[in-house]
Amino acid sequence: MNNYCKLMEEISVPEELETKVLCAARRQRVEQAGPKRLAKRNWKPILRGAVCAACALALVLGTVHLRPVEKSGEQPGGSPVITLDYAFGLTAYAADTGETVRPNANGGLVLAASKNTEFACTVLDQETAEHGKFTNYRFQISGDGIRMVKLSIDRGGLYRRGAEGAPEPLGNSATEPYDPAVSYGLWMPPEAFRPGGEKVDFDGVELQVTAVFADGTERTERYLLTQEKLRAFQSEDGTVMLAPGLAGDEQADIPGLYAARMESRWLQWPVQDSWTVWKGNPYGTINGKTHNGIDIPADQGTVILAAADGTVTETGFDSAKGNYLILDHGDGLTTLYAHCRNVDVKEGDTVKAGEMIAAVGSTGMSTGPHLHFEVRQDGEAQNPVAYFDSNIRDTLRAE
Repeated sequence: MNNYCKLMEEISVPEELETKVLCAARRQRVEQAGPKRLAKRNWKPILRGAVCAACALALVLGTVHLRPVEKSGEQPGGSPVITLDYAFGLTAYAADTGETVRPNANGGLVLAASKNTEFACTVLDQETAEHGKFTNYRFQISGDGIRMVKLSIDRGGLYRRGAEGAPEPLGNSATEPYDPAVSYGLWMPPEAFRPGGEKVDFDGVELQVTAVFADGTERTERYLLTQEKLRAFQSEDGTVMLAPGLAGDEQADIPGLYAARMESRWLQWPVQDSWTVWKGNPYGTINGKTHNGIDIPADQGTVILAAADGTVTETGFDSAKGNYLILDHGDGLTTLYAHCRNVDVKEGDTVKAGEMIAAVGSTGMSTGPHLHFEVRQDGEAQNPVAYFDSNIRDTLRAE
């Protein structure tokens, strides 16, 4: 028996999936056979094949992962046991269009509101003192194999809204069966609108979401919410994403919330004592021209710091980038530092976050001394601003 067959034999099939696949296989057999009586046969190979196909589809969709686990008493060199490792995520729900937007590569999720409204609230045709306010800050939970969801928020409240019907307040926590058509929103309870009530905002609030899967396992994600002025960025492929804007950026005029995963990979600021981003050449595609990073102006010779622990994978000179270097931070995350006056590390060096790696210059195609800074995940350019936490974002200005 080859290794593939061994692996298939070891796959543990969730009970719910096994039942559905087996019923489907029997129904298809009956339809093909017509009125003839089916002979008894071994359904296990058919079931295994169908389950493998279903698992393959889920793997492609990114919601199920196969991972080996240790079998009790297994001898070294034996075949690993393969289990289903479910995953889930949040998508931002646009209350006006019904569209959903996935998080960026760093796990940050933008909950956008309508323009020129402080909280983008819709009132339930009643006095807010009785019903509170149901904001347009809404999200949905997505994933395969989810049985139950648990939600909690440490300030304010939550509400549920189905595909049809009015919003239903949930208080500050809820546990209920999973329904992929349901969206959840942030709710301001009526106490906040009564005399002497404390005003509710969601800046600094922690949102916790737990998914309980068919096999009984649970996964939890924690998100820190920050009140932001958002800006629309166009990527190379033409898609438009929202991300936190910077103070002084006139185009960052969309009020909203930025929900950042607590486990996100945050970077340190790469230029010592310089907290300005040049707004004349922002990240994104403008008028058909793509700029894959941000430009940080600073004096010649200003220290450039490693944004995170990593390994120097490339240094050199390029007619456009000038003197540059690339750091690999693991798990597909890399950063690029360009237009340097000089590079103080060499390929193969390991560096720590905050360690000096180069100095600001104006080499290559540059109109003045600055650092061109890029972030890439699995080779795809990302908006660097989304990789700095709210404390750093609050100190940055676009000028």
